[in-house]
Amino acid sequence: MFVNRNPEYFLTIVREKNISRAAEKLFVSQSSLSQHLAKLEAQMQTRLLDRSRNPLELTPAGKLYQNYLESSLYLNQRFQASLSTLNEDRFQTVNLGLGTWRGSLLIPEILPDFLERNDRAIVNLQEFPVSELLPLVQNGTADFVVMNTNADLIRDAFVLETIGFERILLAARRDLPLAKALLDASLAGRHPDLGALSSSRFISLNSRLTVGNAVENFLEAHRIAVPRTLTTTNNETALQLTAAGLGYCFVVETGVRETLQNSGLVLFDLGFPDLTIPLSIVYRKNTYPSAAARELMEAIRSYYKNLLEKNREEERIYTFNRMQS
Repeated sequence: MFVNRNPEYFLTIVREKNISRAAEKLFVSQSSLSQHLAKLEAQMQTRLLDRSRNPLELTPAGKLYQNYLESSLYLNQRFQASLSTLNEDRFQTVNLGLGTWRGSLLIPEILPDFLERNDRAIVNLQEFPVSELLPLVQNGTADFVVMNTNADLIRDAFVLETIGFERILLAARRDLPLAKALLDASLAGRHPDLGALSSSRFISLNSRLTVGNAVENFLEAHRIAVPRTLTTTNNETALQLTAAGLGYCFVVETGVRETLQNSGLVLFDLGFPDLTIPLSIVYRKNTYPSAAARELMEAIRSYYKNLLEKNREEERIYTFNRMQS
């Protein structure tokens, strides 16, 4: 009977599409990894990878073997997760990945109650810039991450569970000309004058971030040339500079609680469909989250769904009629 004692070797080669890079990820030599692959193929009497391709491609037998390994790992994880629920004395560790800004808003709201109900759970927070979250899931550092997503940028290796679609809002200080013009248009029921964006200073999120990329695409699609004041990777920095009167910025609506408490800032939903973005829970395919991880996912999902509903019910955001892009 054939037994592969190091399934992660083959799966890492498949993921990296390169033996040298896979060896670096696994902290083994390239020659030993090549020998491992050659031994696998000899035992199976078939080619698993097409080495004439660059990057490497799976043969039909290789795809079959990949599915077998991933299914085996999934079943093992599901068994371990089910087993852990039978043993009440066993601690369950949950590794949660979050952007630093989102984590500072979310964690104080949900973690105390979650830990009160799960006194045998241990939560490890992995707080990184949003652009670094997916690798945490891919390499197993995080069981799942919470982030704004773009389906075109998420590869087949991940599962997306969309919590909801949140608006990307424009934030500006109330006494700035841009805010005054938008307020007048909103109260009068007129469409927003996007030309006003070109005459105001813009504090932008880095386009490597999903929200920053969405805003940049919106500006390009509507041919809006903006005088960019500065670019940042931190939402809170953008909001604080906006509150200081440096210019305006865009921010997702689930991060505006503190902004709404600041009377100097006003928020606008410009009403364009391309200024909405999914908020999702993301985890690796063919994995089975533990019972504690699934309960934490549900707590996060419930929190954000309630928050999105509350934002719309309280009408604290100036909203223009929905427009076609």
